[in-house]
Amino acid sequence: MTIPSMSGHLSSARVGRGVGTLGSALLLAFLLLGPGARAVAAQPQAAEAPPPAASASAPDATYLDENGSPLDPIAILQRKVDAGEVVLQHEDQRGYLESLLVALDIPISSQGLIFSRTSLQTNLITPWTPRAVYYNDDVYIGYVQDSPFLEIASIDPDDGGVFYTLQQDPDGKIEFTEEGTTCLMCHESRNVTEGIPGVMVRSILVDRFGYPIAPLHEGSTSDRTPFEERFAGWYVTGTHGALSHAGNVHSPDLSHEVSDVRRYLQGFDMNAGGNVVDLEGRFDSEPYLTPHSDIVSLLVLTHQTKIHNLITVAHEAAREAVGGPLMLNRIEAGAIPMPPIQSAMQVRIEGAVERMVRGMLFAREAPLPGPVRGTAGFAEDFEAVGPFDEQGRSLRQFDLEKRLFRYPMSFLIYSDAFEVLPSFVKQTFYQRVAQILDGQDHTQEFAHLSEADRVAIREILEATKPEFVEVTGLGTR
Repeated sequence: MTIPSMSGHLSSARVGRGVGTLGSALLLAFLLLGPGARAVAAQPQAAEAPPPAASASAPDATYLDENGSPLDPIAILQRKVDAGEVVLQHEDQRGYLESLLVALDIPISSQGLIFSRTSLQTNLITPWTPRAVYYNDDVYIGYVQDSPFLEIASIDPDDGGVFYTLQQDPDGKIEFTEEGTTCLMCHESRNVTEGIPGVMVRSILVDRFGYPIAPLHEGSTSDRTPFEERFAGWYVTGTHGALSHAGNVHSPDLSHEVSDVRRYLQGFDMNAGGNVVDLEGRFDSEPYLTPHSDIVSLLVLTHQTKIHNLITVAHEAAREAVGGPLMLNRIEAGAIPMPPIQSAMQVRIEGAVERMVRGMLFAREAPLPGPVRGTAGFAEDFEAVGPFDEQGRSLRQFDLEKRLFRYPMSFLIYSDAFEVLPSFVKQTFYQRVAQILDGQDHTQEFAHLSEADRVAIREILEATKPEFVEVTGLGTR
């Protein structure tokens, strides 16, 4: 099938399982994403009167690596391109960008604009030529003006981030080139990506040319990061409350002129760029697919990148506990029994699962200065994906008043990465989640979940994630 180039909007396109999902010096130097490519962007499912949905299916069994593990979305797309099933089309201004977004079902409304020079292409990124990032649940695409290639980060279901480039040559062969050390120097950091190949969002004050001066906080930005410390180095469009994020501003000084960084940060107004709905006058938006850098999309991206890494950490712990990927695949296939796991490794697995549980249930989520509203229609595109229960509820439905989601359980529970977690890891996860939702855990970590929240989340999981019911049974409430 031929993937057309688009001159209009792609706002209804969705990436694989949905949108997903840099900015403020959010070092998503490469970006990641994408389930199996589809030729035509699907129209969003109507939100009203949606039918009950089954659990997301596992990755296509025909796209496996030599160990029998699922390929990442870009590796799958490469096979489809090689087989002639998908044809990407080149367009003069943005090369393969638009066609690639359609092939991966990535919405234009996910666009985030980053002006910090924290990417592979520091020579081309400035406050007047920001890098654009587009994403869904599994793939991130980076576009830089006048660049000879696109940057891509794709989530391998069991190995984490895989980083690629695609040359913007209209006459060359379509070949996604896997990158190694160049990307992993930043994208495999113990302090930022949990020590696995991963993705991250960071918040960094930059100078007037986009060069970094200092991060606003340690490590990667997450749901726990205070709102006022997020999105430095990003353009951000949307409204919120009186408390502002750190986007849309940069220092008038040069980075080398700042000698005492701590004192400089204390005296700099990082929150002067809030409630911006129009970026006109800051840069020429014509080369981009949309003039927006939607705040809701950036909030989802922040959540998603962190959870992807935590899922990969849990997978890696399980793999090492049983002797490697080949042994794990044989155990999961039922070819050999589950071996005894050493106590130290069991503790490591349980610790990784607990961190995943807390992250996916939004423990210690920093409050939003709501109401938060975007400008690109991302919220509507994202919510339309589902799946929905019989009452029309979905884990993708937003709150955007005091917290990000109405029902605080991560939508990445439907992702390929979660789907292919070893069964004994998912069993531990489901049992722990059920314990919390059934009110057996009254610790401060989960005090943000009201009784109504817990009931609703359990009911949604029971309707949309059959495996959850198989492990935990139906709720008694």
